[in-house]
Amino acid sequence: MDSAYGEVLSPEDMAKDMYVELSGRVRKSSQKVLLAGVLASDDTGSSKYVEWTREICRQVGIEYCLIRVSPSNVATYIKALNTNHHVNGIIVYYPIFGDDRDVDLRGLVTQSKDVEGLNRQHKQRSSGQANGLRHGRFIPSPVPCTAMAVSMILQWIGIYDQSVPEATQLRNQTICIINRSEVVGKPLADLLASQGAQVYSVDLEDVRIFQRVESQWKTGISQEIVAGWTLEDAVKVSNVIVSAVPNALFKVDKRWVQHGAICINVSSDKNFDSDILEVASKYVPRLGSLTIAALLNNLLVASQQG
Repeated sequence: MDSAYGEVLSPEDMAKDMYVELSGRVRKSSQKVLLAGVLASDDTGSSKYVEWTREICRQVGIEYCLIRVSPSNVATYIKALNTNHHVNGIIVYYPIFGDDRDVDLRGLVTQSKDVEGLNRQHKQRSSGQANGLRHGRFIPSPVPCTAMAVSMILQWIGIYDQSVPEATQLRNQTICIINRSEVVGKPLADLLASQGAQVYSVDLEDVRIFQRVESQWKTGISQEIVAGWTLEDAVKVSNVIVSAVPNALFKVDKRWVQHGAICINVSSDKNFDSDILEVASKYVPRLGSLTIAALLNNLLVASQQG
């Protein structure tokens, strides 16, 4: 077996830098910032995320209020929080019902307080938006938190070329995203393609290429099916691989990965084996609390705009 070549990067180390930035912005603000959380289940993951959110808000200097309700009352409380001028942002801890009713609830949070970036109008605006830290500062972007966190990692690693305009900062990058959900893979593909990357999006149905297109009539993101392509084909041509599907069918074989590639695991399952470091230059095994950093960035943006 070959010896390890790459390094494992800790998301906690990245998050600490971002909390310092967020804390500085809070101290400069003359107003209090309040995040309201809505919890309606006994889900272990949700309870853990509540505690993470509470602790990081405390560290950064943001007020946090948790509201525990029954599933049948979630919609009522979301609507009430939407009109409460003391509340700057709302986070709803999913799953609640674990079906399409959760999708409907995501659309109830008013756009001005949608710090999770799950409001449908926000999804439509994700492409062309910001990617997190730029020259040491966060930039406004209601991008879903997981997608934003991945972008933060890539910027922290240094693959963005900040010497050129934002729309071309990823022009030399080919990125494979294994997931095309409306809350992770699709907004991430739009976000990275909007900055010039060639993005291959992989799901159960097909492989699609996302690219930025510019013409005298419009600027936007195009997506086209790459006929006959598989996960293996998309991985082989990519220098960045993001895995976000908890399914063994999407396991990434080390033999497909370019030497020196960057690999990021977003899924609850480990879709990269430990020997991925024999070929990858950098491996991020989880997002950890980086999603909360993205959430709080969106919260501060919402508080300034409100």
